Amino acid sequence: MKRRQQGIALAELLVAAAIAALVMAALGGVLASVRQTDSVLSERAVLQRDARLALARIAAMVEGSTHLMVPLEITTGAGSVLAIALPPTLDRNGDGFADADNDHNGIADDDLPADETRDGAAGIKGIDDDGDGTADNGSGITDNDENGTLGSVPVAPKTGADWIDPVVYRVSAGQLLERLPNINPTSGADYIERPIADNVSAFSVTRIATGNRRTREVQVQLTLSGPGGETGTWTRRLRLGVR
Repeated sequence: MKRRQQGIALAELLVAAAIAALVMAALGGVLASVRQTDSVLSERAVLQRDARLALARIAAMVEGSTHLMVPLEITTGAGSVLAIALPPTLDRNGDGFADADNDHNGIADDDLPADETRDGAAGIKGIDDDGDGTADNGSGITDNDENGTLGSVPVAPKTGADWIDPVVYRVSAGQLLERLPNINPTSGADYIERPIADNVSAFSVTRIATGNRRTREVQVQLTLSGPGGETGTWTRRLRLGVR
């Protein structure tokens, strides 16, 4: 009698073990699926966070600026560079003078040199202003938009001590870079670039025709692609001078 009970117990144990194995295999598949979903959601959240932070940074600069430099006014298609003049009220070091007021006379960009950005290059130094595939290829350093024509500057140069300080956004090696002039720069070539977003697969800027020359609007589109295969595109339409 005891042997029969032992045999039944062993059979039951084997059945239970088989059922447990099936349950564990099923649970393993569920857990793997959960981990994969969590990884996807985590990467998507990181991309979304990075894109929003980068676009918020761009929006703050664009909406505070009064001068859209790139894309040029004659540009109709999308470009890969955004450049605006440093906002005239920005005072990063808190010295009471706007960073764009290079001569500290209380008025930003009021004494432009013939080379508007005073960087020794046609257009903005190191930037393909006119989108022809080559940077700094104008007729000279006073060709301020690289279009081959030496036009007059908006304000006739006096001493040329207060140049336009560009803020530039462009992509290099998968990073969205922001170029800012250093505090109290010695020239327009005195700047620093830093990344504000990684995993960038596309960045485009389109100048929007509004029918009002005093109104400048751009559409900025940013695409990020994570190492896990997640991709997202975010778009913002921005207007200059609203802050």
